[in-house]
Amino acid sequence: MREFSWTSSKVHLAGIDGGGSKTRAVVTDLSFDPIGKAERGPSNPLQIGAEAAAEAVMDALDAACRAAHLHRDTLAAVGIGLAGVRHPRHHRAMQRALEERWGEGPPWLLVPDAEIALMGATAGEPGVVVIAGTGSVACGMNARGETATSGGWGPAFGDEGSGTDIARRALMAAAADFDGRGEPTALTPEICRWFHITNPAELLTIIYSSARPMAPPAIAPLAEIVVRVAEQGDVVAQMILREAGRELGRAAAAVIRRLRMERDAFPVAYTGGVFRAGSLILTPLRAMIQSIAPRARIVRPLHPPAVGAAILAGRRLFQATPQFAAS
Repeated sequence: MREFSWTSSKVHLAGIDGGGSKTRAVVTDLSFDPIGKAERGPSNPLQIGAEAAAEAVMDALDAACRAAHLHRDTLAAVGIGLAGVRHPRHHRAMQRALEERWGEGPPWLLVPDAEIALMGATAGEPGVVVIAGTGSVACGMNARGETATSGGWGPAFGDEGSGTDIARRALMAAAADFDGRGEPTALTPEICRWFHITNPAELLTIIYSSARPMAPPAIAPLAEIVVRVAEQGDVVAQMILREAGRELGRAAAAVIRRLRMERDAFPVAYTGGVFRAGSLILTPLRAMIQSIAPRARIVRPLHPPAVGAAILAGRRLFQATPQFAAS
């Protein structure tokens, strides 16, 4: 391992946060202030394969280095947090794909995305983070250093409260409206407009076409429509978002119970595109969490997950503990 000093003014770290929709890369200095950023396409290996995911990771990293006017080889360490690598087999496949492309670059580590989100959210202190983007997961650590995770099961039988889940519920609401089984909702014409169709019956071809079926995560951007329609007062859209908030709160509550943190004071941070809905998501999430942990505080993360990946890389690979400050 190369010689390393946290006091060097020329030390730079990089962090990568990859999921089902985007890959974000950041280069930081030792104060963890970003000096170069980049964003590329998805890098969840379960959705696009390890090879394509590795390409997205490397592309994002190199673009962030260019933005920082640095070369990848000059970095002290790189942390990579990805969705889809919780299972050891998937982690090994992704590790191999990255090793084939890394060359003689800096030391790096690969961990699940929840781990970097937690590190960024609390800067290594006890707490919980709730992630809700294309997928969803909650992760926490208590004062004894024990960790727990809830959620992250993917769109087929999990990811409650995620963008994909919200979009799926919106499609169900539009179908029920069209059939006369459910409440009328402004979601129906908005969804038709988004898909460029005249009525919901055409969704059958779009979603289930044998020639090119639409994978569940591809509908996640529909969540933005749900938020907009909810903000305009649509009762059905508001109900969908409230239930999403409750589901995310249940995931956080499960982590809190497993870590026996019900009586502790600690932060519960939130991150991911779903939280752009603001109070429509946060109010039910807060109520669910504080019903079992009244001293918990719902807060914004200290750092985004990509910066959390950089912090984790520095800690793990160089056995150092820098002083953290909220950005």
